Amino acid sequence: MPSYDLALPLPATGDITTVEQCDLALAAEDAGYGLVMAPETWGREAFTRLGYLAARTETIGLGTGIIPVHSRSPALIAQGAATLDELTDGRAVLGLGLSGPKVIENWHGVDFQPALRRQRETIDIVRRALSGTEVTYDGTLFDLRHFRLRFEPLRSDVPIYVAAQGETNIELTGGFSDGWMPNRIPVSALPAKRDHIDRGARKQDRDPEAVATIPWVTTCVLEDGERARDRCREMISFYVGAMGDFHYDAVATHGFRETANQIRAEWEAGEKDAARAAVSDDLLDETAIAGDPDTVGHLFERYDGIADTLALLPPTTATVEEIHETIDNVGETVA
Repeated sequence: MPSYDLALPLPATGDITTVEQCDLALAAEDAGYGLVMAPETWGREAFTRLGYLAARTETIGLGTGIIPVHSRSPALIAQGAATLDELTDGRAVLGLGLSGPKVIENWHGVDFQPALRRQRETIDIVRRALSGTEVTYDGTLFDLRHFRLRFEPLRSDVPIYVAAQGETNIELTGGFSDGWMPNRIPVSALPAKRDHIDRGARKQDRDPEAVATIPWVTTCVLEDGERARDRCREMISFYVGAMGDFHYDAVATHGFRETANQIRAEWEAGEKDAARAAVSDDLLDETAIAGDPDTVGHLFERYDGIADTLALLPPTTATVEEIHETIDNVGETVA
């Protein structure tokens, strides 16, 4: 048995309905997962879906995973977290992140920068609001005066997890959050990256052990192991090739620059199949868990001693049936 818990980030694609996502959450609960996280990109909204899941699930934790801090005011984020925690009787988790300039500026229509300052002030205000006391805040971006939540929050300490890739963001995450969610960072690089969490925590006189590590790992475990690996290659090639510098840098700066350059070049040339083929076995096994149930055990073992919770992210091209099969196979293998 692994030393970590399991989480399921639900699919963000538009073709998997909210009802189908609920079925996936129920399957994860039955399989022994500890947390389900609802993403929010430019499709379905997160808190509405989580309210629906709250009415259908009984024990599994429910969280945003992630909502961009630019998408709402800090006060509204706090209201959403407190309401979800009330609906779930204390099972809520708040997952926050920056997203990226393409989404924030072209979809939400607001300036991306100063992104880290906005994230820091958002976390500060959310914590104060969840305390149930009056919030007066004089920040660089936000100025709040003499309001408090109109109901008593169930918990003042709803866990706040932050998706962070760059070293400065990771250090800030260590200083002000309850958990760090690295995404597509090679597993061999995670211990060194974790040092930045510990440094940030100590700068704020916090115990580094109070900040959990929740790696997001693209995961597909099917009886057809080669199909599972192809599904994960499709997702990795898309993010490295098409989704900007954050995801490209996550692999390029950790020993895979040549591979990342090839993926990006093929994608920009419109050669998506070639971009997928450029995802080497080494890169795949460093950033994903992919294969058949009999061959992936050692990939799960690599996260022992690193992860407090392992978030098993379905590939964007996986079908509902393949995600269910993965949940079942993972439950039998490690849950």
